[in-house]
Amino acid sequence: MGNRSMISRTYDNVFVLPAIHARQHPIQPAAHAVSLPVDPLRQYASPMLNISALCIDRHLGDHADRAAIIWPGSGARPEERVSCQALHEHVCRLANALLDQGVQRGDRVAIHMPLMMESIVAVLACIRIGAVHVVLAGVSDVPALAERLAQCGAVVVLTDIETGGIEGSVSSKARLDSALAIAGARCRVQMVLVVARAAADVPMKPGRDHFYDAVVDWYEPDFPPAVMFADEPLFLLYPSHRSGRERGVSYTVGEYSRLTSYAMEMLAPQGNEEIPYSLLNMAWNAGQTALVVSVLAKGSTIAAPGDGLQPQNG
Repeated sequence: MGNRSMISRTYDNVFVLPAIHARQHPIQPAAHAVSLPVDPLRQYASPMLNISALCIDRHLGDHADRAAIIWPGSGARPEERVSCQALHEHVCRLANALLDQGVQRGDRVAIHMPLMMESIVAVLACIRIGAVHVVLAGVSDVPALAERLAQCGAVVVLTDIETGGIEGSVSSKARLDSALAIAGARCRVQMVLVVARAAADVPMKPGRDHFYDAVVDWYEPDFPPAVMFADEPLFLLYPSHRSGRERGVSYTVGEYSRLTSYAMEMLAPQGNEEIPYSLLNMAWNAGQTALVVSVLAKGSTIAAPGDGLQPQNG
């Protein structure tokens, strides 16, 4: 199959991915969505490989120095080449930080920022500790964002201060602040981690808002992936282009694993096609993370040109 036809077929199926499990039950509002305790020593369930190990740990033996993510420089920020070893350390530091700050397996962590190195790390760190991640990057309407934050019951939110280079545009952090104010007591958010460059002037709410680097860099760069079971929740997806009151769909570990496998087969059936950034970005803004995870799982490098990410085969 040619590259053009592969890309066409992939674009046609990006938003079909959630339909694989369309019969799932929607989540309940936060008031009825208290995380249930998870027995780590289940007697009748088979453990599954933690997907974060598939994305990073398995590449450390022979390809520790291979670039996993390449991010271009902009302004005072130089180009970053994140090796598999460095990505592993970034993910483990954030996993330790989240766990130390009270995030337990089954808790929900919202990611309200565009596709970037830290957002990829956030997805893998949540998977590593068994927390449920939900991407709200494409939600630009403040009331809709407030409604989804209240519904999903997120206890931590990761955001950034970028505006996408659009003059007059509101940053993700400013949009999040307004949404949290609207959600009020209905929201369970206890911490906001803000990705910001050095010397950035950002309004921060004492006790709730913290700079990402100032918190995460203190933690150890090693964290064993949690043992997961097929029926545990792992991912929450809100239908794209729907109203803020539309409830999300919860995916278990087993369902998300099948979703990732399907994405790997769909993205590169021949094993050697490059995946355009526009495809990954479109899926990310729709709240879908399986495409990004599958690129790392199959051992490719996510390389960003000047205007975005471009996966390259390793």
